[in-house]
Amino acid sequence: MKDEKEKNKVDNTVSMPAPDGQAILRERDTQSRYRNKLDPFWKYVVMVISIAFVSYHLITSRFGMPDMVKHRAIHVAFILGLVWLYYPATKKSPRNRPSVVDMGLFVATLVMILYTWFTRDLFLKRAGVAVMSDYVIGVMTILMTLEACRRAVGKGLLILVLVFLVYALFGPYFPGVFAHRGHSLERIIYQMYLTGQGIFGMPIGVSATYLIIFIILGSMLEKSGLGKLFNDIAMSFGGRLVGGPAKVAVVASALVGMIQGSAATNVATSGAFTIPLMKKVGYKPYFAGAIEAAASTGGQFMPPIMGSVAFIMAEFLGVRYLSIAAAAIVPAILYFGSVFFQIDLRARRMKLRGLSKEEMPDVKTTILRYGQMMIPVVILVFLLIEGRTPLYAAFFTVVATWLLSWVRKETRIGPKEMKDVAVNSSRNILGIGVAMANAGFVVAILSMTGLGVILADNIVQLSGGHLFIALLLSMLVSIVLGMGLPTSACYVIAASITVPILRAMNVPAFQAHFFVLYFSVISTVTPPVALSAYVGAGMANADPNKVGWAAFRLAIAGFIIPFFFIYSPEMLLISDSVWHIIWASISALIGIGFLAIAVEGYLFTPLQLWTRAIFLAASIMLISPGLSLDFVGFAIGGLGILIAYMKKRKDLPGGGAAAMAN
Repeated sequence: MKDEKEKNKVDNTVSMPAPDGQAILRERDTQSRYRNKLDPFWKYVVMVISIAFVSYHLITSRFGMPDMVKHRAIHVAFILGLVWLYYPATKKSPRNRPSVVDMGLFVATLVMILYTWFTRDLFLKRAGVAVMSDYVIGVMTILMTLEACRRAVGKGLLILVLVFLVYALFGPYFPGVFAHRGHSLERIIYQMYLTGQGIFGMPIGVSATYLIIFIILGSMLEKSGLGKLFNDIAMSFGGRLVGGPAKVAVVASALVGMIQGSAATNVATSGAFTIPLMKKVGYKPYFAGAIEAAASTGGQFMPPIMGSVAFIMAEFLGVRYLSIAAAAIVPAILYFGSVFFQIDLRARRMKLRGLSKEEMPDVKTTILRYGQMMIPVVILVFLLIEGRTPLYAAFFTVVATWLLSWVRKETRIGPKEMKDVAVNSSRNILGIGVAMANAGFVVAILSMTGLGVILADNIVQLSGGHLFIALLLSMLVSIVLGMGLPTSACYVIAASITVPILRAMNVPAFQAHFFVLYFSVISTVTPPVALSAYVGAGMANADPNKVGWAAFRLAIAGFIIPFFFIYSPEMLLISDSVWHIIWASISALIGIGFLAIAVEGYLFTPLQLWTRAIFLAASIMLISPGLSLDFVGFAIGGLGILIAYMKKRKDLPGGGAAAMAN
């Protein structure tokens, strides 16, 4: 009778209408609070600007770009113009059209780009000597960039940038080692607007080249139905396994997340499909939301695309993008392996079923309809392996996606769909682009004031020369920054601050950047501000705090793996021996499995705390570098498996413990 009530309870939960993912995203994420019901005229204006924006970047990605600052200024102008049309200034601003203030800012943006375009060559002919009008337009551009940050990204990044600007201006008044000679207002305006730093620095440069073209590609692939293909293929392989929908969510969200660029957006889109299925087979709502949040977050370091953030790292390091994508393979396997192991153990503990044959999608039909849309992904990888630039590869992948979409009616990207791609791509770049422009302030001021060197020297001293302590401090910086920033901006700022610290401790740049990248990404499921988990909670109708902590546990490997980029570089394919890489990867994967057992507290039967401690010790030994530690880890893990198996045998005859587990 009790089982029947529980079944009815689950069924009733599932029968509730699915939450609107985009509505939840708008509630939780500042970047998603745009005007989504514009009047027809303004919708048409936005469409025209979006088409021009996307067309400009597609053309320049293939046929060449103008002067660096001019190109970046055009990119910023498109972004600012769309921000004024999309994002209201206050809660009282009209939601269906831009206000008078917005239109004034739109005109100011036009003045900025026209002035920048037509006076740039004169500025260079004057050997970089600025005139009064340069400073006036510079102040206007800086203020507009800050206001766009407030509207489209949030107060967290705005406050951080303002603190840095104040620091640059009032350097002599800061205490102790943080004091510097200070910079005049004119010097700050000059650096932030007229040079290849500040607003038009490296961060916005990456946005204006790699990020925008890959966001266009992601929108094209999504419009073609690739997401449905990923979901249905994942469902066909894992849907009928124990707790199958959860395993499908991990695979599908990883695949979709690598082209999405935003973990929270991935939760809102993929979660509408996966979370109800997970609840249907018996997962608690909070755990279903946590699975989707953890899996979607991992998509941002899933090769080959890695949510586009890998292109920023390539720009920082001056290495081929493919080198970064290849190095990310083993860490991605370990992360998703950990999530997969935990949900499998939870499913076995709860004796959850998979989907029935009737509940499975018709994967053959899906492949016939959408299968050709996998070819663009293959083309992208092939071109990158051939040594083509990411821009070249992305451009021809966009073209291939459009051509192949016409093979079937279901995938066809005609004029209407292309319009949608342009609008979606332009809207998706706004938050990232604004964040990157503001990150340029921080990067420039770190260089102008020497603050990066000051922080590096003092944290090295604070750590007492101990690398592990410096790594912990760098981890905290990355996570705290990531709680309020888009991943791309968080990585740029965190890398600018923490990589010099790690370099001062003799950590190679490649490993240091990967360390920072992982913690910049994983911050999105780190309580108390875990955006992906909060969106997952809304999608699952669950307590946000419970979802946040459950997602944190599922993603626990993501907090450990980066440390072994430093101590065991084989995980990043850095080794003279292929066998060392293979051995380190296999032993680490087994270690991740033992970690999942320790966290979940189940193997054959529920485990006592001391048995879980055994598996935790085994996981640490196996993830740590060194052959001798691996053998110790295997021995400890084998002992834990034996103890768990004997406990199961002991529990079976009496049935008491087994019954409690059910």
